[in-house]
Amino acid sequence: MNYKLRIKHPSGAEFEAEGPADFILTEKEGFLSRLGAPEEIGAARRQEKAPEQPDWAGLAETINGLTILRNKHPHLKSGEAALLLLASKRQLNGTQEVGALSLSKAIKASGYVPGRIDRLLAKATREGLVKAAGTKRNRTYHITSKGLERAWLEARKLAK
Repeated sequence: MNYKLRIKHPSGAEFEAEGPADFILTEKEGFLSRLGAPEEIGAARRQEKAPEQPDWAGLAETINGLTILRNKHPHLKSGEAALLLLASKRQLNGTQEVGALSLSKAIKASGYVPGRIDRLLAKATREGLVKAAGTKRNRTYHITSKGLERAWLEARKLAK
């Protein structure tokens, strides 16, 4: 299987490799050693081994069966909040599908103004982040693996 890695160093040096994983790792280590920064190599290895997991329990909580975000973040829009709620509901409760009405209530309880959920999640549905099933009030949403990845990245940003 071929992999591709692209690195931009703060000094302006760039590295790009494509091929098997072991080839890329050896080339990357050679590139970093030529920069003369052994402490950065150690830091890069530590980051590869232990990526930070977002604290889903710290991000969201379940009250009376409704999963809501603990804090309203100023740069977070309603659509992103909905994605985070779907992801946290899946991670914390193991719930795959969430009804449109309960998702709307959760977004409102989290401090956001959702409007219509179908319009709010239309872009996420087109991008393949969320799948919708049903019609009108019986519509349910579930987050895809791609959507879970995007929510994971957003949750890591919020944790910092």
